[in-house]
Amino acid sequence: MRKAYRLTIIFVFLILSNISLLIYLYCKGIFVYNSIEIFFSRFLMLMLFNFLFFSFIFFLNFEYYKRVFKYVLLFMVLTWIFIYVMALIPSSRLFWSFWEIITLISFSMIAPGLIVFIVYDIKKITVKFEAATILGKYHLHEGFVGAIFLIIGFFLLGLRPSLLFLSHPFYRRSSLILLFVQILSFIFLYLGSFFFFRDWRDIIHLKFIEIKSKPENNLQKAQTSVFNHITKEDLNFFKMPKLIIYPLGMILTIFSINMVIYGTDFLPYQIFNIADESVIQFGYLLCFIAGGLIGIDWYRIFKIFYPEVYETIEKEITRLKYNIL
Repeated sequence: MRKAYRLTIIFVFLILSNISLLIYLYCKGIFVYNSIEIFFSRFLMLMLFNFLFFSFIFFLNFEYYKRVFKYVLLFMVLTWIFIYVMALIPSSRLFWSFWEIITLISFSMIAPGLIVFIVYDIKKITVKFEAATILGKYHLHEGFVGAIFLIIGFFLLGLRPSLLFLSHPFYRRSSLILLFVQILSFIFLYLGSFFFFRDWRDIIHLKFIEIKSKPENNLQKAQTSVFNHITKEDLNFFKMPKLIIYPLGMILTIFSINMVIYGTDFLPYQIFNIADESVIQFGYLLCFIAGGLIGIDWYRIFKIFYPEVYETIEKEITRLKYNIL
């Protein structure tokens, strides 16, 4: 895809996102809080900003986007701390509008940020990578790591009810402790599901931890640093599903994070007749499903961002399939 074409798509999303933000702020000024106009303008704004950050992943240089993402994330964390402190003193309407915009941008980065983490660190955290060992010789399967992450995620999720005793809407939405618990539980459930379903074949065969042995066939480090070895036993690991399912996983990621963060502000009770806590819990369910879909279709995503490494791995897989020396 030509660079000009990619930049045009990003520019269009950028313009539409900012227009939707202005429309939302305008609607807030003339309509009541729970009006249908507020809902649709907010929903449109959230979707466009999420798609904007996803377009950065696919249409900008991936290495450049990683660096920018780290700096922006650091800025957002510092801004959140500042806003939380300022919220303890009387503030103007302009301050709360600023707070809402920062919140919007911060949360819109979470979903694409998870995808960035998965794509970038896949070569470091995969069980096919030599570093995935403990005590020098015990090999951890990703399914086992995923199960541990899921346990941590469900444990953190179980802490949420004890943090909801503050009934005031502001504290429910802005309490740093509640916020971190919700985000961490989401991340652990999402990554846990990703690792678990990415390595589901080993889970079926009850492969969790094994003593590492020297492989019969090696993929030379000179060719790629992603996988140090591939054997015939690993061929199923690199199979792509017949259906392209990772786009659905990304869409569900967007919906799930917004449902967890915004609750009925994202799916209003007046329209869907679903309580705030039910929306949040359903968001966590979609989070689990989304991570699993990305995990199942991981190799297709890997092909998009690391085409050269993908070609090298495919050559090695072909050699193994047909016993080419």
